[in-house]
Amino acid sequence: MPIPEKHPVLTDGVVTLRAPRPDDVQGQIDRNREDPARDDEDARRWITFGITEAWAAGWRLAFVVEFRGRYAGTASLKPDADGNARVTYGLSEWARGAGVASRAVRLLLEFGFGTCGFRVVHWWARVGNWPSRRVAWATGFRLGDTIPGLAKEGGRPIDAWTGWIGPMDPRTPRRPWYVAPVLETPRLRLRAWREDEIPRITAARTNEATAHFLPFIPQPFTAEDARYWLKSLDEQAASGHRYNWCLADAGTDLGLGNLTLFNLNDDGAGELGFWAHADAQGRGLTAEAIHCVAGWFFSPDGQNGHRLLIRTAATNTPARRVAESAGFRHAGTEREGFRVATRQDDLVSYDLMAGDLAG
Repeated sequence: MPIPEKHPVLTDGVVTLRAPRPDDVQGQIDRNREDPARDDEDARRWITFGITEAWAAGWRLAFVVEFRGRYAGTASLKPDADGNARVTYGLSEWARGAGVASRAVRLLLEFGFGTCGFRVVHWWARVGNWPSRRVAWATGFRLGDTIPGLAKEGGRPIDAWTGWIGPMDPRTPRRPWYVAPVLETPRLRLRAWREDEIPRITAARTNEATAHFLPFIPQPFTAEDARYWLKSLDEQAASGHRYNWCLADAGTDLGLGNLTLFNLNDDGAGELGFWAHADAQGRGLTAEAIHCVAGWFFSPDGQNGHRLLIRTAATNTPARRVAESAGFRHAGTEREGFRVATRQDDLVSYDLMAGDLAG
């Protein structure tokens, strides 16, 4: 199907995609000031004739995004020689966080597939551009490989996330994006980890017990390892794989340990993993955090779950005591089911049901 000669007006009743107008110049100028590589004259050229010329040449089908009656950004489809297109989008700061970009992308997809006849729409963004990735996630893109050096930014090659979507694919998320809520107990505040807590993380994860019971964790656990681990937490959440909480002291906010909720499945089950800094051990803090997360997990406001598991090596006495202190019951033993540093240990399972916690 041919590309229309002039901009159509696309709207879902909240967001409108349209051709540029002279009164959009100031909005583009304000947005460009967030990017030091662009100046006011770039904004004037883009709004006054750049968008129109790019459309006429067929190399970029760009729209102004209008929200609440004013310029809110731009969104584009960039056709390629194979009958496909790449989607791009960017919003003014005032319009972010209200679902505007997702609405704009859905309008673009309907236009691209229904009017222009594109077979596939591609997306990529610099690794670490979480707002762009969240829009791609919200609009149903299938995430592909991370490609090293896919593009250049500031003259330097950058790694990029990639994704794609087809005309028959739903325009809704394909998997959950976990956002761990902040939870509180009398002694703890369960929150996200911060970059400035790397020394606490390295100290907590460098010890003989970790080396023995979790031999896949590097020893010593360096600052570089901690930075990589912190980045992986964002990926685990965005991929719908894990929730992670830092167990912080309620009074001082000092990081004391970590609690992970993973292996979530459709039958309402989940599994917990945990570790604690040496100065937090033996005080019942991890059990207190587990009890708190369990209450959230079983609640309608949480996961509305049914069963929680804790699994560990049979000889890991401290971990077993934590599970028992948190009210978990021994559910079974698998002989030689847990690999420790030097041999196969037995694996013990503990579980907690929603009814157990209520009792």
